[in-house]
Amino acid sequence: MLRSHRRKAVLTAAALIATTGLLTACQGDADGGRKSSGSGSSASDSDAKGKSDSAGEAGDDSAKSQSGGGSGTKPAGGKGVTGTWFGTVTYLAPGKYTVTDLKDTEQAFFTSTDTDIQGAGEICGDADGQAATPCSEEQLEAAAKEGVSATVKLEKGIAVSVVEDHAGSGGGDGDSGTGKPTGTRSGELGYLAPGKYSLLDSDGSRISFFSATATTINGNGWICGENGENKRCTEGDLEAAAKKGGVRVIVELDNGAAVTIDEEHN
Repeated sequence: MLRSHRRKAVLTAAALIATTGLLTACQGDADGGRKSSGSGSSASDSDAKGKSDSAGEAGDDSAKSQSGGGSGTKPAGGKGVTGTWFGTVTYLAPGKYTVTDLKDTEQAFFTSTDTDIQGAGEICGDADGQAATPCSEEQLEAAAKEGVSATVKLEKGIAVSVVEDHAGSGGGDGDSGTGKPTGTRSGELGYLAPGKYSLLDSDGSRISFFSATATTINGNGWICGENGENKRCTEGDLEAAAKKGGVRVIVELDNGAAVTIDEEHN
């Protein structure tokens, strides 16, 4: 009887140990399954995040491309030249011309419907007239095909005005008959005395002229202001630039007095 009880106790203990082992294994499998499932979820999340990040980066690149950012090609029609040129205007194509100065430096430009075109006998008008005459684009084109002397003011590559050189019209010498120069001149600015300046052209010819309170002085980085931006300058700015030397200007003269003085840029 005692042996039977002992036998039952041993069997019961063995069964308990087996059950405990089985429960532990099942729990381990369950934990492992959860861990495996968690790892799988993390991998999926990582893959999804990678795809999302890649899409985001592509979207950023696309946005940069559309907004002009990044290292793409610069858009066409960039900023053109700004300044004043004096020389021979020549026709290239409808609405497109060049102006070649006394140093044979050529600058291309475009006209627009807002371009102020003024003639003095060659583009249009009367060579003996005292005032410039408004001209049409067709008249400028016809004259430019032969070549016409004019002052051209540009703003970002577009002509604000094309004004025929009155002194160059009719083959005159630009002298008003009083011994004082009249017309448009281009050259290097020099200082002579307060309010009195000289102009040396590329041929070595020199003339003198005076400034007045009504003289319009426009700078573009040399007399005053910054390159690419036309700015109204003072007499003091003009005098300082003339004393320094090396500044080329275009001067519109009337009986020896400067009506306008513009920097000449190449």
